Amino acid sequence: MEATFISNNSSPNTTFHVLSDNTTVSSLISTVTTNCSTFLSKSSSTSPFPFNASAPNAPQPEQAIQYYRASSTVLTLDGYNNSATFSSNESMLDTPLPPNIDMKLLECLNQTIGLSVPLVDGAFPALFAAPSIPGLILLGMVISWISSFV
Repeated sequence: MEATFISNNSSPNTTFHVLSDNTTVSSLISTVTTNCSTFLSKSSSTSPFPFNASAPNAPQPEQAIQYYRASSTVLTLDGYNNSATFSSNESMLDTPLPPNIDMKLLECLNQTIGLSVPLVDGAFPALFAAPSIPGLILLGMVISWISSFV
């Protein structure tokens, strides 16, 4: 699914697209509208629509400026062309973003999307892993033993 977020700043005119699954895009439209409303045009998406790769203005891979949640969500920018996208040269640097885009909207979108689409069931460091049953029993015994001295 797709949503379009258009800057309300006519100079520079900036259009972003978010592509992801239906639930994510639906949720993002609501969150982005709430958090970034001061930067958004009224022409921005109010509901998700199906991504159509053959549409004349469909976002293209070389227009991607940010990936989120293990690349399951992408933010694209109309008019951006990252020539490194299709290069076989792994040391080729990404094309810089154009200087004439609405950076305030981009910053708001990036922050909002980044906080709104975290990894689900992502791996946690061992420190945060749930303890095993024997570990809980041992912890209970240690707490009980310490309490006996207090």
